[in-house]
Amino acid sequence: MPGTIRSHIMALADRYAVHYEPTPDDALAEIATRLSGDEVVTEEMEDLLVALKRAGAISGAEMVDLLGLYLTDKYQH
Repeated sequence: MPGTIRSHIMALADRYAVHYEPTPDDALAEIATRLSGDEVVTEEMEDLLVALKRAGAISGAEMVDLLGLYLTDKYQH
C-alpha cells in the first residue's frame, strides 16, 4: 500500500461519506496544548483517520496502522 496510502485513506472517507469535524473535546485539547507551550498541528489525512475512527468505519488498530503507513510514506519522500 505504500505510495497509495493517501488515496486509500481518501477512498475510505469517500466510501463512508466521512469528513473531519472538530468536536468540543478537540477544541479543549488544542487550548490545553497551547497553554502548556506546545503546538500540535494535524493535517488532512490525520484528521480523516480520526473521523473514520469516530464514524466506526475503521477500528482503533486500523487507524494506528494506517497512520503509521501514511507517516512512513510521507517522510520517505
